[in-house]
Amino acid sequence: MATNPQSHRVIAGAMTGTSIDGIDACILDVQGEGLHARATLKGTASGSLGPCSEMLRSLASEVSHSAAEITATRRRLSKRILQTIQKAAGASRVDLAVVHGQTITHAPPDSWQLIDTATIAAGLDCPVAGDVRAGDLACGGQGAPITPLGDWMLFRSDHPTAVVNLGGFCNITWLPETSRIEDIRGADVCACNHLLDSAAVQRLGQAFDDGGGIAATGSPQSPLVDSLMEILRQSAASNRSLGTGDESVDWLSSRIPAETPTPDLLASIADAIGKVIGSAVRAEGCEEVLLAGGGSRHQPLARSIAAAAGIPTCMSDTRGIPVEMREAACLALLGLLDRDGVPFTLPQVTGRASEHFVGMSWCQPTPTPRKVEGT
Repeated sequence: MATNPQSHRVIAGAMTGTSIDGIDACILDVQGEGLHARATLKGTASGSLGPCSEMLRSLASEVSHSAAEITATRRRLSKRILQTIQKAAGASRVDLAVVHGQTITHAPPDSWQLIDTATIAAGLDCPVAGDVRAGDLACGGQGAPITPLGDWMLFRSDHPTAVVNLGGFCNITWLPETSRIEDIRGADVCACNHLLDSAAVQRLGQAFDDGGGIAATGSPQSPLVDSLMEILRQSAASNRSLGTGDESVDWLSSRIPAETPTPDLLASIADAIGKVIGSAVRAEGCEEVLLAGGGSRHQPLARSIAAAAGIPTCMSDTRGIPVEMREAACLALLGLLDRDGVPFTLPQVTGRASEHFVGMSWCQPTPTPRKVEGT
């Protein structure tokens, strides 16, 4: 397609991950169109899910609820996302926004991200996209990972790089040293924060082990590390999008001796996850690792990944995108590509058919209609 390098837009992206721990929104200042666009971070904000979180966790756990309860939760969630985007934007006018919505279930070919784009479009007065995975699924893909092309736009360099996202699940984008989009690879690897946070809830009575502080006081226990790695490697070898049922939390109740000290358990989980992820990175011959996602603040996990990968490892912050905002920034760029007529998922990553593509669902505000005399 023809591109206009002078084109300038302000775009927003908002993400609520499978960890159900909050809302991240970012604003990008974008110059150019399509794959030629260049983005600069303009603003960020994080928000709480508030009372929505309990209901969202219940839905994600496949507990039945009434249509009225689900609809009310969708509206409240969407208002909170709108407020977070508005906080990130400040006084800036947003030209378009992409909102992922909360994943309730993901088991390809079925996937459901709860969101009401109309509420957000009305508040921002700009086009807002949702259902970002649906088109890929409809074209035979897994609907994930969807971010590799966004990673390429944000982080590509002259050497092969692995962008490791440490969310509820870990996924990796392998960026080539070439500019060939066909050489980009990506895959889901294994459960990550799902396991770390579940252990924190069970053993510490808190939502997560902040920064891995408790895990850092323990020592990985080889039997625990080995048994968990066996499960996680099976996920990594499945070559499919991970989702509902892949959280691996059953390991916590079936494989842990009751006398295991909590710090040792948390250290063992971080070490096992890190070794599986680091091995996946190393297998692709990368020269650098960029960590992103909330799990990258977990120091024992980050150290385990770096040790297993055996190559320089740093945070996405060093490339101008805070680790918490990487997914939101990628979403914003994927919306830009979709708006500019560029397919935003990659057949070699998601497995979708290459000959056709279905984009996002856009909610488009319309100008106030003129009054027609006599009607």
